[in-house]
Amino acid sequence: MKENSLWSLDVTLKSFSTLKNNLKTKVLVIGGGITGILCAYELQKRHIEVVLVEQDTIGKGISKNTTAFITAQHELLYQDIVKHKGLEAARTYLKLNLNAVHDYEILNERYDIGFQKCSSVMFASKSKDIVLREKKILDCLGYDTDLIHELPLEHLKIALGIRFNNQGKLHPLKLINALSQDLTIYEHTRVDNIKGNKAYANGHIIEFEKVIVATHYPFINKRGLYFLKLFQKRSYVIALSHQAIADTYCSIDSDLYFRSYKNYLIIGGNDRKVGKECPYTFFDRIQTLFKNKQIEYAWSNQDIITLDQIPYIGRYSRFQKNIFVATGFGLWGFTWAMVSSKVLADMIEGKKEIPLLSPQRFWFNKQLFVNVKTTLKNMLTLRQPRCTHLGVALKYNIIDQVYECPAHGSRFNKNGQILNGPAKKQLNKS
Repeated sequence: MKENSLWSLDVTLKSFSTLKNNLKTKVLVIGGGITGILCAYELQKRHIEVVLVEQDTIGKGISKNTTAFITAQHELLYQDIVKHKGLEAARTYLKLNLNAVHDYEILNERYDIGFQKCSSVMFASKSKDIVLREKKILDCLGYDTDLIHELPLEHLKIALGIRFNNQGKLHPLKLINALSQDLTIYEHTRVDNIKGNKAYANGHIIEFEKVIVATHYPFINKRGLYFLKLFQKRSYVIALSHQAIADTYCSIDSDLYFRSYKNYLIIGGNDRKVGKECPYTFFDRIQTLFKNKQIEYAWSNQDIITLDQIPYIGRYSRFQKNIFVATGFGLWGFTWAMVSSKVLADMIEGKKEIPLLSPQRFWFNKQLFVNVKTTLKNMLTLRQPRCTHLGVALKYNIIDQVYECPAHGSRFNKNGQILNGPAKKQLNKS
């Protein structure tokens, strides 16, 4: 078994130089994952001067570890949106994501991004009721869906499923490689601070009019209160040799999602809040389900969740009119990355923020109080070592052999090096 993403098999990403001097640009994009790349591509397409900087190399982080579902079907969320925000909010959510799927189709006409049109299926293993409620809401929205009663994998049980037609899947690194070719990008260029209209990176100054923070977890700690409004989940992915299946599938109650690529079946699951112990490994679970099937590739990923499961796409805070952010995509990063590129480019051109996506909305719900309680509890815990983000006591994950922050999701290896933010400094274990 190779402990590496399957997507690295057939793509070699272009390399870019490091920033070695001061520069000026109209828009600065920070972060070289799919969100940053799409934002920079969209701005350049609109003839807006843009520079992208990445602290490591493009596509190396979250983007290469995704399963790359392209769908407007995000679990069974539409009934929750209608309950808490109303029918028009659900209609906006659906329209934004259906447009994103269509935009990927258009991109695929110009570039080789491995896009394939397919259906997207959400299914319940136990109760039909929640699926039927979602179907009723989608009918009210005027969106045509199908109910399904069986899966292409005999290993999994189904009570009822709901299918969105004309969705998609793609190859994440092919997409990044295609769009990055003609962009102005600096790799190994880490922005440590932003003051006014200047970003400080590698001892140099980048002057800008607008800046987009596309760093997965927002890295500016003291603005926007994102450490209260976000939490992180860890997920695990494997690939094994298997007969191809045409569509993408996601369970709402058995914590599994899967699709095919070439002759591999890609399966994700075991999602857990970072810092929370998991009693068994994902590999053990898959080997129980798929007896006599050898796992060829294995990797893991980290997803950021908002208080209401709707991303924050807009102004970073009320007080910084020139700083924009895109974060909190949950499992649906590629669809929301495309939405972000359009929404933020529109805002930079002078259009208003979409209220549904506004980072300034604040939700007083159970998750907010869980976030506050977890932060305070672990800040007051005397255990060492402590996260370099806000000083929270870390927990050791014996299965992954890493230190994890239970409050905000930073992860460090045993040598103290940062694996995942928001922490920006490595761990001092002396």
